[in-house]
Amino acid sequence: MNWRIVAAIARKDIVDAVKNLYVLFSLVLPIGVLLLFGLMFPDADEVGTMTVAVYDQGDSRLVSGLQAVPGVQVLVVDSEEELLAETRNKVVAGLVLPTGLDAAVQAGQQPEVTVYLNLRRGGGERAALQRVVEQQTWALTGQAEPVRLAWETAGSAAGSGDAPEFQIDRYLLIVIVVMGLAMTGAFVVPTLLVEEKEKHTLAALLLSPARPVEVVMGKALTGLFYSLLLAGLLLVLDRGWVGNWPVTLAAVVLGAFFAVSVGLLMGGLFRTTNQVNTWSTVAVIAIMAPTWTTLIGGTPAMEAVLRLIPTYYLGHALQLSLAGQATLAGVWRDLVILAGGTALLLAAVVWTLRREGR
Repeated sequence: MNWRIVAAIARKDIVDAVKNLYVLFSLVLPIGVLLLFGLMFPDADEVGTMTVAVYDQGDSRLVSGLQAVPGVQVLVVDSEEELLAETRNKVVAGLVLPTGLDAAVQAGQQPEVTVYLNLRRGGGERAALQRVVEQQTWALTGQAEPVRLAWETAGSAAGSGDAPEFQIDRYLLIVIVVMGLAMTGAFVVPTLLVEEKEKHTLAALLLSPARPVEVVMGKALTGLFYSLLLAGLLLVLDRGWVGNWPVTLAAVVLGAFFAVSVGLLMGGLFRTTNQVNTWSTVAVIAIMAPTWTTLIGGTPAMEAVLRLIPTYYLGHALQLSLAGQATLAGVWRDLVILAGGTALLLAAVVWTLRREGR
């Protein structure tokens, strides 16, 4: 493989992509959506004063950490019963801190902290409060998941599961990252290929010293450049480095390869930009659909169908990694399925380009 040819094709496409207003819009759209949701679910210091009740049985550093957060007022109570009463009425949430919390954290025991949520408060307040609690618990050791956070509804019994560990801001970040990968893969990449077909430059490329595999690699590098740039911006804007960031990075890279492979296959099969515009929407929805149910549930039949789409496993891996719960045993299958799906798509792409060059 001649990497000079590959690099030349990639440089050309990276520049050409931003000259196309439709392509540029598809790259900017996910960032705009993230910023919009940021206004809907702001940080603690942007929603006014939030009050959180704390029942501290061991003089933990977590209390002082919460008191130092701008926009957070800590109400220290003397019993769990008083905490539940306050949480049902006016505070956003109540935390029950066990005895010896700091010592257990330092020993790596991952003690449990129960957080009771007041569902009468707005979703923006609860999302901001959940983010603050996670940040302050991580700050106890500077590492992800030093404690196990048990999210409950005020008024339910502990462990009842009435308030699952559903983080709206984390869920939205995963959906928007997958959206960015899907938009780049299923619209930007095939548009670049099909435009060359319409301008009759692809045939010239294949008659030049560039072989089909080099054309594929050049287009793939362009797609990967914009996919990873966009995903990186989204993660930085919404603090996506929390949790098990190496797993997040691996999942995003493999997800980018998969989305770009989908786009290359579409570019090989379609001949006009109208076809791309028509079918790219279908492809984007298909790529994104698993994230809508992987994290919030769905019917068994729907889940069985969505498991056939590799981005189902991308969403699962990101859910675990951003929550700080990713282990090799928990995510290796997700990453292998993503890689396998990408390999199959790339094989199909090479076949379509060889047919194009005949």
